[in-house]
Amino acid sequence: MTIKQRIGTWVFNNLPFSKHVFDHVRLELNAMYVRLLHRISPVYRLKIKKLKNRKDILLNLGCGPYGLPDDWVNLDLFPIKNVYLRTDCRKKIPLADNSCKGVHVEMFMEHLEPIDELPFFLQECHRVLQQNGILRIIVPNARLFLEAYFSDKWDELNKISYGFEDWSKLYDCKMDALNHVFLQGYEHYGGWDEGRMNFVLKKAGFNKINYVEYGQGAFPGGPIDREYHRQNGLYVEATK
Repeated sequence: MTIKQRIGTWVFNNLPFSKHVFDHVRLELNAMYVRLLHRISPVYRLKIKKLKNRKDILLNLGCGPYGLPDDWVNLDLFPIKNVYLRTDCRKKIPLADNSCKGVHVEMFMEHLEPIDELPFFLQECHRVLQQNGILRIIVPNARLFLEAYFSDKWDELNKISYGFEDWSKLYDCKMDALNHVFLQGYEHYGGWDEGRMNFVLKKAGFNKINYVEYGQGAFPGGPIDREYHRQNGLYVEATK
């Protein structure tokens, strides 16, 4: 164990609260800092002003390290390569109404708290989209994982595992593997299927909802789906 790991272990063992709580507090403090930058930083305010003057935007929300250069606007909480502006994507999206022709959200929505964060996020996606603009969402497909859970042995789960790992060597039982997908420790808020997706999208104002396959659909310029999720993602395009 390195010195850094020893220090980290000592700190967590002596905190007055759990690591679970610490991670949430750290995330929220970081998010508060970024929201403050949006209000007071001249650099951020100038970037936001430029964004609000743009039209026909291709937007990648919660992009992580997978933001694309050139024609894309990539927003994420963390200062990662190709991120145009650090943004708390759970809050107000810093773009004008009807300014986006396409919004891509891949493996981010399952991280949103379903009562307060998720409805507002989808309303914001609807707001920034142009008429006939497309919101493309990819989340883990709960149906695939549940069907694999009820199959014999681990073969079907391993076929859709992340990175095609042998989950029988990582988890003590199949339910632990499912909990990893649906909860991911404490970072995910449950599973997704077509029924749940239909409900939240219609509530946000999307009436045209189309389920597609990896790399297929009507997204402007073509989908930018990541190969890593091809075998286990639920792919949906919602049109404003």
